[in-house]
Amino acid sequence: MNEFSDDVFDEKKIKKAINKGKRRTIITIVLVSIIVFVGLSIANFAVSVYFSQKAFKQWDAYVRLSTPNGYISKTIDSSGILGGMSHYKISKDMKIKSIVIEQKQYQFGLKPSVLISRGSGGSIGVTGEDWQFAYKENGWREMLFFHPNVAYKKYKNDEDLINRMQGNKIYEVALSFDKPYKQGELPFIELPEMTWFWVNTYSNSQMKTFQQEAKEYDWSATFIRESEALGFSTRNPFTSTSNLEYEYNDFLKLLQASAFREHKNAYNTMKNKKIDDVEILGIVIYGTKDEIAEIMKEPIIKASSLGGVIDNY
Repeated sequence: MNEFSDDVFDEKKIKKAINKGKRRTIITIVLVSIIVFVGLSIANFAVSVYFSQKAFKQWDAYVRLSTPNGYISKTIDSSGILGGMSHYKISKDMKIKSIVIEQKQYQFGLKPSVLISRGSGGSIGVTGEDWQFAYKENGWREMLFFHPNVAYKKYKNDEDLINRMQGNKIYEVALSFDKPYKQGELPFIELPEMTWFWVNTYSNSQMKTFQQEAKEYDWSATFIRESEALGFSTRNPFTSTSNLEYEYNDFLKLLQASAFREHKNAYNTMKNKKIDDVEILGIVIYGTKDEIAEIMKEPIIKASSLGGVIDNY
């Protein structure tokens, strides 16, 4: 008698067993693929969120440092593989309300998205007959600053321009001093709320560069741009008894948080200085024509540069 059952050679049963094995294999592959896909998606999402948040802190610090009273007011992230791109809006606090002044993008992550940007500039101020201004996307002029320890051939003075402007407006004006002042040396009886203080964060090598440029270059291009002037704001009116230590400590934290080399260098210059030893080179103030004019009369004001202008309502 044959020791093997005839069932062993049943072709239908063999095909059935093979198909059953295939189905199990396919189901296993599908389940494993789903698990791997979900796991990778979660991991990619976690990596993107981590780097997005890290990049936001760095860029927000950069904006707050390089734009007086500026901040990132909105971000929209588009994520890719292990990274992405963030579209963000920069707003400026103009004392009575905030205004969106620019929209930009930054990349983040281990494999950030490709960023392609196109644009063209105008010819304003490139002839040497006027100051070589830069303009924000909303049309406002970037403010110009003049270091007290640099002998410039010419200084910006926008007092007449402000006086000629009509209507009830709030003006943003950068005022450069005739010399560096420490907090306790400022001669103002009172400065309005939202005053921004320009701090002397410059190294000896930077000062030599500024002095050489002022000596050799045309007056129309020798000044310190708004993004190169670092400082901090106070929300309260400033008087001779005010203490700016809290605002200064926040300023140092922003210098640390920013990923830009210039800010890291500024932190290394300032980290061992107390607020009483910090030199203030100028201020940015916000107010009506009369309020601005009153402060601009002070003899310590060496230069004035108009920035943003909004309706006073």
